[in-house]
Amino acid sequence: MIILLARLAALLSNRIGLTSLSFQLLAGILIGPTLLNFLETPVVVGTWGSISPSLLHSVLKIIAEIGLIQLMFLAGVRINWHELKADLKPIFSLSLWGFTLTAMVVAIVAQGFVERWTEALAIAAIMATGSLGISVYHFNERGLLKSRTANIVLGSAALTGLLAILLMIAAQAMNYASNYGAFKMAIAVSWFVAKLVMFFAITYFLASRFLRLITRTGFQKRPLQAFIGYLLLVAALYAWGAMHFGSFAAVGVASLAGGLLGMSNLGLKEKMRGGFGASLVSLPMGILFVVLGMEANFKGIEKHALFLMVLLLTVTIAKLFGGWLATRKVFVSSGERFPIIVSSLAQGEIGMVIAAYLFSRGLLNPSQFDVAIIGVVVLTMITPMLMKIASYSPSPFDGGGMG
Repeated sequence: MIILLARLAALLSNRIGLTSLSFQLLAGILIGPTLLNFLETPVVVGTWGSISPSLLHSVLKIIAEIGLIQLMFLAGVRINWHELKADLKPIFSLSLWGFTLTAMVVAIVAQGFVERWTEALAIAAIMATGSLGISVYHFNERGLLKSRTANIVLGSAALTGLLAILLMIAAQAMNYASNYGAFKMAIAVSWFVAKLVMFFAITYFLASRFLRLITRTGFQKRPLQAFIGYLLLVAALYAWGAMHFGSFAAVGVASLAGGLLGMSNLGLKEKMRGGFGASLVSLPMGILFVVLGMEANFKGIEKHALFLMVLLLTVTIAKLFGGWLATRKVFVSSGERFPIIVSSLAQGEIGMVIAAYLFSRGLLNPSQFDVAIIGVVVLTMITPMLMKIASYSPSPFDGGGMG
């Protein structure tokens, strides 16, 4: 049923002219706990090692995790990393303004609805992040992946995701300090960060060495074997990162491996892209989006409805205002500014992964997790629609027309 819904949502989106992501998330909401409660227990992507209540639950979780690997790997491959250098100033400006303003305001507002500052910081880390993989997916579907707008949005999403992970670690450090003291917290966090840096250094070394080996041995003449070998290496590193650090590290592995392949000068990367057939890519990724929609549980949220509405309003205003501040001196054309500003609203897969990690570590209780996930799903679902409107509408911030 979920596979069928994912395919039907994709077909419906093609007929209407909207991205399939929004329809697949909506389908997930409808068959999730909110309405049909198809699985009874929702699949929470990003919680490696958790016990599944049924075989169907396990299978869907595995397919969704595969979709997440594909999403982040292909995001790394398809981004033009060389062209990012030309837009570093707007990328840094958009990331810093959007993330800093959103994180500060959300943390302050959330403190009025939660008991501890660590919980407020955890929610801020989830809501202030950006979506890299889903943004690439959206721009690719619309044929805009090579545009300057996409370049700035994707570069900003990557940097914002890193900042959100740092805030997530800070929230975890504060929680550790409240239980064990500042000294033990400093030691534990230093060791964790050192291991994380070492892990990504090893990942970079192994992946880059593998690509060099391909060029030296002439293995690029056998793209299928090279693709399988590289994918197995990425999968092994992904599993290592997920088991020892959490899915945020595993997602980083997939995007880093894809990025290294995308930055290489191998003709192999084009053949590898072709190796991802439509069914191999669209099915797991479509199921991933449906499963992400199923995580949003609107039932039982009545007691926290005010928190949810205030959170959505706060995030929307903070991100739009941060985007306006970041782009006001860089772009004259509202046709360029408004899509960039609106694109920052989505938290996407990064928000989901951070939320799952914080929930599994006990920094969020179930009701706080539900509020955060609903916020992530709603904003991620409406962002592609707003971006389509923005592509032919003047910016409401400056009243100008398209440049």
